[in-house]
Amino acid sequence: TPTPTMTVTTTDVRVVGRIVGRRRVSKRLAFYDIACELAKDENGTTLHGVFPCRNCDDDSSTSVAQATATTDLSTIDLIEAVAKSGIGTFPDDAALARAQKTMLKLGNVVEVLGSLSRRKEDDNAHGEWSVQMTHAVRVVECWNTKNPGKCFNRAEHVRAGGAAAPSMVTPSPCKFFMNNGVCAKGDACAYAHDRQARANWIVARKANRRQIAISTYGDPHGETVASKSMRAQIFAEFLCSTFGKDVLRRGDGVLDVAGGRGDVSFELHTKRNIKSTLVEPRERKLNKSQHKYLKKFKVSSETPPLCEQVRQEFTPENFNAFAECSVVIGMHPDEATEAIVDFAMEYNKPFAIVPCCVFPELFPHRRDAKGDLVTERLQLVEYLVLKTRARVAHLDMEGANQVVYSLGDARSHSHSDIL
Repeated sequence: TPTPTMTVTTTDVRVVGRIVGRRRVSKRLAFYDIACELAKDENGTTLHGVFPCRNCDDDSSTSVAQATATTDLSTIDLIEAVAKSGIGTFPDDAALARAQKTMLKLGNVVEVLGSLSRRKEDDNAHGEWSVQMTHAVRVVECWNTKNPGKCFNRAEHVRAGGAAAPSMVTPSPCKFFMNNGVCAKGDACAYAHDRQARANWIVARKANRRQIAISTYGDPHGETVASKSMRAQIFAEFLCSTFGKDVLRRGDGVLDVAGGRGDVSFELHTKRNIKSTLVEPRERKLNKSQHKYLKKFKVSSETPPLCEQVRQEFTPENFNAFAECSVVIGMHPDEATEAIVDFAMEYNKPFAIVPCCVFPELFPHRRDAKGDLVTERLQLVEYLVLKTRARVAHLDMEGANQVVYSLGDARSHSHSDIL
């Protein structure tokens, strides 16, 4: 496949080597360790390494033997390759997923055409090299084809102590360990895996997020709020105190749209005897505490312990099926956020939504009061208020905790309530 035309810079390089490690952060971002030992064939041609990209407009399959590794680049024996959706080689998540299934596999020898960078060597970094997969990637040698039936073993392809960090009194923390509590490199990682440092970092991160919530989003709840694990219970309490249980029990009960695992419906239907219907395409899954609750408090056989679930997308085509609900709600309903308010406005229903993700590429029509595209959660809250003349409150919990709600009558108006 021809490499896309681009502007060549001094950092454009070809990297050829074997994938010896991988760390998938999300479906949009992954890191790959490429071993780039400089090997020579019988003709003296360099087979693996990092090479200056002299002509990035040629076909990506052109032999890298035509380029000569410089003295500086030849010292690189292990390089981190960054694969990111939406940039260069991978225009979207699907393109990255395809590459991960077909090319970016452990043991494969790959050729990467991209932009080279290096961290400054100081107390917080060891001067590691990395290459962004901005232009092209192809498989030079497939591990499964070359080694049928043999599992790839990193230890056989990375020399002991190879690419290790320079000796340091106190290595800086490993970012993967800090985020996930584990690191794929294990003891071979050049950075520190300190559990106490990670615990301190989590505390500091939570404190910083609270400051952002207070200063940016006007959260009135101060420094201490409930954890995210309590959000279904807190939202259910808000619904009961705001609308009243009698209102919630009217008609077909509460309509919980895009409710995920069904946590809010469980709080309403199972724990508070408020009839609810969960609209969620995915299969409902109970957590451990919910299983324990069902076991401890045996629900009468006359009342189903779990609410009804409709495994469909919530769209205007099926709005009429839910016309008899009492209140329509959504806890972080993502793409279904605006469908909820459209339904509520069409059928004059009370509603309560806790917005989270914005998805500006899916909803380019959304504009804030200034006419700017809605790209942030604060803008989304403002957009929903302007559209519905709803009220805004803050739930006493971590994370996205602004609730946009309407009582379903003329009393609804745009202002901020503190609850």
